Amino acid sequence: MMHRRRPPRVGLVLGGGAARGWAHIGAIRALEEAGIKPDVVCGTSIGALVGAVYANGDLDWLEEWVGKLTWQTVVRLLDLRFSGGLLGGRKVIDLFAKQFDGRTIDELAMPFTAVATELDTGREVWLRDGGVVDAVRASIAIPGLFTPIWHDGVWLVDGGLSNPVPVSAARAMRADMVIAIDLNHDILNGRDLGGMLDTLPRETPVEGAGAGAPAMRGAEPELPLDALSGAQSEARSDAQSEAQSDAPAGSLPDAPPGAHVAEPPLLLRRNGKPFPNWLQPSGPDVLGGGPDVRVAPPPSARVPSLLNSIAQSIDIMQVRITRSRLAGEPADVLIQPRLGGMGIFDFHRAAPAIAEGRAAVQYMLPAIKAQLGME
Repeated sequence: MMHRRRPPRVGLVLGGGAARGWAHIGAIRALEEAGIKPDVVCGTSIGALVGAVYANGDLDWLEEWVGKLTWQTVVRLLDLRFSGGLLGGRKVIDLFAKQFDGRTIDELAMPFTAVATELDTGREVWLRDGGVVDAVRASIAIPGLFTPIWHDGVWLVDGGLSNPVPVSAARAMRADMVIAIDLNHDILNGRDLGGMLDTLPRETPVEGAGAGAPAMRGAEPELPLDALSGAQSEARSDAQSEAQSDAPAGSLPDAPPGAHVAEPPLLLRRNGKPFPNWLQPSGPDVLGGGPDVRVAPPPSARVPSLLNSIAQSIDIMQVRITRSRLAGEPADVLIQPRLGGMGIFDFHRAAPAIAEGRAAVQYMLPAIKAQLGME
């Protein structure tokens, strides 16, 4: 008697990436159009949010909602606070809580896991039961931005700290074939990463990413060169006087008469005034007797904003961790949409992200179908 081979159990892994996560909507649409329906879904951060909505059967609602987002709407949803994180996240969670209507993970239409990270130990936490909203809220708690969540006696933060593309969670859910979506593989290319919250306007739109995101604040007016020159000269004179009065005895010998002494470059703030001495480049003695080779930024250079610094740090971290985890826990098919021109706060740019997610899956369909024996 011949036994009919059962079809492989398909696991869909939705990686983290903040606003870039809207690409997951297009990716899921492309899979559905090809007749591929996952048996289990798991996600990290925004991947957990989209995955939970998908497992709840509400992807149409989500696509319609994100399509209406403007940057003004996004700003209103980001409830600013300074306790535990810059953003409370309560307004966003309340919106999705109405959609989930108190459901638990066990009540979703398909098996689902959200990944979070235990703040005290760094331990990866798989949330496979309990309230859907609580699991999603823990998984999206980006450190420094969203407040941590108290869950079962521990503080939980974003799952991207431990497993940005949680292939291992899908394997644990007995997936035979894992399709993973990595949103961050091409984002470290030297551009400003804050997106909507960047202090500089986007100069060159990225191919396929739609129009550049509007800046919340316009570029600050440049100071005239003569004003900068005068401020720099005056600041250097003041800094030298202060340094001479504060220098410990015997720290550096005086230069011979007529000798040229190279001065370290003086860093200026945006308003042309100097940074405090302790932020200025150190002298040759700190570098082991050699010259100070550091170069001060030009007067037009701007210090990265707080949110830009956080955004770029998060992206660097997620890229490095993702590469490491995927090397040891590879997916059967890895899908990598091109989202390098999209910042983590560009939630209002859903259309290009969805389109890119769909295109990335369509490109990989031959490999997916081959794995599933569909051709």
